[in-house]
Amino acid sequence: MPIAQRESIPTSTTATKMRLLDVSGRLFAESGFDSVSLRLITENAEANLAAVNYHFGSKEELIAAVVEKLVGPVNQRRLALLRQINLDVSGAYQFIVEAFIDPVIEAASRGDEEDQRFCKLMSRCIASRDERITSLVLRQFPEVLEKFVDALRLVCPWISSDVAHMRIMFMAGAMAHSLFHYDKLVIISEGRCEISSLDSLRDELVQFISAGISADTSK
Repeated sequence: MPIAQRESIPTSTTATKMRLLDVSGRLFAESGFDSVSLRLITENAEANLAAVNYHFGSKEELIAAVVEKLVGPVNQRRLALLRQINLDVSGAYQFIVEAFIDPVIEAASRGDEEDQRFCKLMSRCIASRDERITSLVLRQFPEVLEKFVDALRLVCPWISSDVAHMRIMFMAGAMAHSLFHYDKLVIISEGRCEISSLDSLRDELVQFISAGISADTSK
């Protein structure tokens, strides 16, 4: 039986690109960025190195495209929820917190393959000490940061721009650490603490962050 030829670039380039993205996302989520070679990606995607170079140019840009594919919809959901908030109502800062956190909680709760891949990949991005990976991930967040800072300053006018930026960073850190590592609390507490569901984790997290993000420390 003749060996099937790998797909060349001119044939169904869109399908090849999507296959490279899907396979890369799965492999990066399972094994990390450094452990996955372009050779492994192309073998699993039934493509060739020329296809990677054609569509992405380098492994770094392939990683960036994978992160954008997974993180982009979450960030768009965040911005959509933020636009729906009436910033004139009392306590609107809690709705801002919910708009930031809920899309990630939703992704973690649905349990489908794409969402689980998002959670695994984001966990690896957060744990990574590689500045290249960090810079690729950060590309996804300037608009989100700007919009959430602006909204927070509208509902909490006593907060300076610098403080608002820091508090959004604190929120992102608390959310990521809690969501991706909450299972370790059960181990550390030797069973004295049990988190029954992501919903209960979410509710406590929203209350905790809301209190801090709105605090008036100028008094």
